[in-house]
Amino acid sequence: MFRSLLLVVFLCLVITVSRAAPIKVACIGDSITEGAGLSSPGVEGYPAKLQRLLGPAYQVSNFGVSGRTLLKKGDYPYWKESAYSRSLAFKPDIVFILLGTNDSKPQNWRHSTNFMADFEELIASYASLETRPRMVLGTPPPVFKNGAFDIRPAVVADEIAPLVRQLAAEPGRELVDFHTRLAGRTEWFPDTVHPDSRGTSPMAAILWETIVGPASEEEPELRLDPVASNRAALEWPRTGAGFVVTMSPALSGPQAKWVVSPTPIYNNGDVLRQTNSPSNVRYYRLLRP
Repeated sequence: MFRSLLLVVFLCLVITVSRAAPIKVACIGDSITEGAGLSSPGVEGYPAKLQRLLGPAYQVSNFGVSGRTLLKKGDYPYWKESAYSRSLAFKPDIVFILLGTNDSKPQNWRHSTNFMADFEELIASYASLETRPRMVLGTPPPVFKNGAFDIRPAVVADEIAPLVRQLAAEPGRELVDFHTRLAGRTEWFPDTVHPDSRGTSPMAAILWETIVGPASEEEPELRLDPVASNRAALEWPRTGAGFVVTMSPALSGPQAKWVVSPTPIYNNGDVLRQTNSPSNVRYYRLLRP
């Protein structure tokens, strides 16, 4: 009887250990993180897509708030939001900060001399948590054409993005350079500032690479299985999560136009799977943004 009891206790301990708590990822940001302009941010936003790429071993939470600034003297500081307090209480293992776009507005950037100090203070507030999280800093995505909402492309490109790179170069910090990786992709930012569902897929893929580790630059094998007369299932190795699916009705000529598929990607363990309704689409390939 005593041996049986010990065996039961031992098995319970094994089960408890095997069900390790998920790695918590906190996405801190403004409307780009919150999902402004998306019909369903909980599905289409980059944090939601990152969750599906990472799988159940991770827990990704979106703490983005539209219009917020990193600057404490900005018109709407992130510091004053309940999302900030909740992100600290979340006790993340990984913190990803994507702020700075709204700081480029004239009324905010007049306090530009405080940007570095305020950013350092924000980093410290997370770094001092008992979880001692990995600190990942993102440069704001490029702002195209003349911008919108008083957000100034030149300030983001020439002043804010370089400062974020400088901050990320400090020991113990990591960089996701969205500003460089998404350059020239105007088609992913229909209002010149916010990514649509096609733009959030590359953002999730780029962030996945940083969190999990560098992906191979070699394009993984993409397998296509027809599942119905008008639907196809695409599968590729999970290690290729740094790639996104693009599609085109033709390989050459005026009809050849490759666009990112906005359909959600699901992590099925060893493979990633995406189901598409091809309509006039005949060709698919993977793209590393």
